[in-house]
Amino acid sequence: MAAISFLESNEPMDQANADGEQDKVDQSVVVSKFKRFIREFTYGPSVEITDGRTMKYRDRFSQNCNAGLFKLEVSLNDLCNNKDGGELAGKMLMSSPTEYVPLFEDALKDLYGELVKKEDDGLPEVDKAPHIQLELKCETDLEGRFDSMKPKLMRELTSTQVEKFVVIQGIVVSVRAPRRKARIVMLKCSSCEKLQKIKVAAGKCAAHVPSTCDGNGRDGMDKCPAGSWRIIEELNEFTDEQELKIQELPEHVPVGEMPRSFDLYAHQYLVDSCTPGTRLTTLGIFCATERSAGNGMSSRGGMNTVKYSYIQALGVQVAQGNQAALDITEEEEERFSAMSKDPEIRSMIYRSIAPSICASKKDVIDDVKKAVACLLFGGSRKRLPDGTRMRGDINVLLLGDPGTAKSQFLKFAHNAAPISVYTSGKGSSAAGLTAAVVKDANGFSLEGGAMVLADGGIVCIDEFDKMDTNDRVAIHEAMEQQTISIAKAGITTMLNTRCSVLAAANPRYGTHDDLTSTSEQIDFESTILSRFDMMFLVKDVRDPDRDMMIAQHMISLHRGDVPQEQQGPLSVLELRKYLRYCRKRCNPRLAPEAAEVLKNHYISIRKAMKGESKAIPITVRQLEAIVRISESLAKMELKETADVSHVEEALRMFTVSTLDSANRDRTTTGIDLLTDAEKKELQEAEEQVRRLIPKGGRKQKYQLESMLVSNGGVSEKMARRVMHIMTMRGELQEKQGNTLFRSR
Repeated sequence: MAAISFLESNEPMDQANADGEQDKVDQSVVVSKFKRFIREFTYGPSVEITDGRTMKYRDRFSQNCNAGLFKLEVSLNDLCNNKDGGELAGKMLMSSPTEYVPLFEDALKDLYGELVKKEDDGLPEVDKAPHIQLELKCETDLEGRFDSMKPKLMRELTSTQVEKFVVIQGIVVSVRAPRRKARIVMLKCSSCEKLQKIKVAAGKCAAHVPSTCDGNGRDGMDKCPAGSWRIIEELNEFTDEQELKIQELPEHVPVGEMPRSFDLYAHQYLVDSCTPGTRLTTLGIFCATERSAGNGMSSRGGMNTVKYSYIQALGVQVAQGNQAALDITEEEEERFSAMSKDPEIRSMIYRSIAPSICASKKDVIDDVKKAVACLLFGGSRKRLPDGTRMRGDINVLLLGDPGTAKSQFLKFAHNAAPISVYTSGKGSSAAGLTAAVVKDANGFSLEGGAMVLADGGIVCIDEFDKMDTNDRVAIHEAMEQQTISIAKAGITTMLNTRCSVLAAANPRYGTHDDLTSTSEQIDFESTILSRFDMMFLVKDVRDPDRDMMIAQHMISLHRGDVPQEQQGPLSVLELRKYLRYCRKRCNPRLAPEAAEVLKNHYISIRKAMKGESKAIPITVRQLEAIVRISESLAKMELKETADVSHVEEALRMFTVSTLDSANRDRTTTGIDLLTDAEKKELQEAEEQVRRLIPKGGRKQKYQLESMLVSNGGVSEKMARRVMHIMTMRGELQEKQGNTLFRSR
């Protein structure tokens, strides 16, 4: 590991040449200007001052130190725009951060003695003032004046950025336990008892202990022997240090590329400021050094020139939830505020959801678009007085035939949401969706999965039915309580997963069967289905008019002839910004009269469902789902109250989705609704089944259907109907491998 040592002694250092003297003068000038900036910078005229404090950083510095917080947060905007003295300090800080950050922190120690504590404590061998940490932040964009202030992608960090000031946006994927590192090491010569102080730089830098002491021995004649330095443990000073792993934002990763990551080293007051899944902007130094604490020599005896890169944090700005992704100008805010007052705003949003997907009056695509819009906007999170949280995110499941644009809805939602993660059920595990405990050379660490990384956004899970059952069980808590509890390898913690889930799946046998009940085709447990607010059965209806319309639409898309009315009133970027604006400004609640209407409807729904065994249970969770849908409809219009019209629309959407899916059993194809001719045909088909399968015999299901159609003259529809009725009656039992067994 590369070692950087700062040796201090009571004697002044000799300058090798005039250039070194000039460098010393320049450093002193820069440090004096920085101290002047801290002492004299005042608040701007636009800031309303209520406590009489006019010196921004001087008062803040004194207040922090008196409270025991030995740090000072300085805005680079104030530093670089201050013409009285801070501008030069800001330029030097961004051009040579490794050199000037320690100097500025030493300047803060001097200011501590001048402004806070002026008495002498009588300990000459120990510093009078504690170590003061300098934290940096950037409030507005400075990239027009300083290129180093432009946020960079991780894949843009090259060798030209080493030891330079960088601004990086990323997401925390793992956090290691804090460690204690020696910031100052005190050495004492065992021969002449001379004291020497060594400063250790932050990051992966070690203390370099001199090989010999330059003093005289005990008799005052001979030089001190080699290896005479001893560490005085009680005089050392330590600081907290923590290693984080930050990864590229999912929206910054090109298709087909692996996301890149860097280690981020935070120290002192920046420790424990982030958890896995936190999106942040860090200001720091891009460093390169040897990874291990060896002598840095390669196997051939030369110096190892391949370096380990990491980022030393000088400031961390955490972005919470959906406020992380986009910047909205004041002009756009005014336009969005006016747009929300348009009575057709909800219709504009619906038509902007996946406009390339064609819909007809005979399917539920229009309602699916409305459901996706409600999912993107979401309801309102609540925190009860006892500390319990109630989720406001909406979960939607699309269950249907192949080729019904389910994956296209997922892709559009992934592009439209400010924060989103797209994954496939077959390629996802429980640890990949929730969190994983990883063991490495330094012990165990916690890495967040897809739902943790999407905190504040949405997770799109395609091929949801292809997931392993145990993996689906792992996301139960993440979908309802919106937390993930970890108790592995001695790590017991809880992570936030405040995100919506948009999932797409196929029925159990690949396609939807009208003659089979919904409960038989849904290959999911009722526990996971109850966590979805809306569930749509999307069928591939064989209708000539609908097929002609879809064919014309698809041909026009492939030719590039897309009509203006099919392009959507809002672009994807405008929709994404309007989403963030509404979610940030509005948290609707139900009006009293709307709550009364909802209560009466819920009681009637539960009464109608009494005594029936459904694949989708209607519980209090479905009541909360209707509340969330109502709040999302009000949020689209930027209203703080969800009225009766919002509740009625939410009830209609719930009816055509979840309630309709729960009621799509085989009641409309029952024997009581058949005509006399159909009943006779059904009885004849049952007799043929009994002849083909004797008692105790077996027959493959599809083979039996083929024999009934080809040899018995039974229609395909009636053959499937009679097998289903005899199975429900218990005369036939369906075994493994789609085999029918006749028990009686």
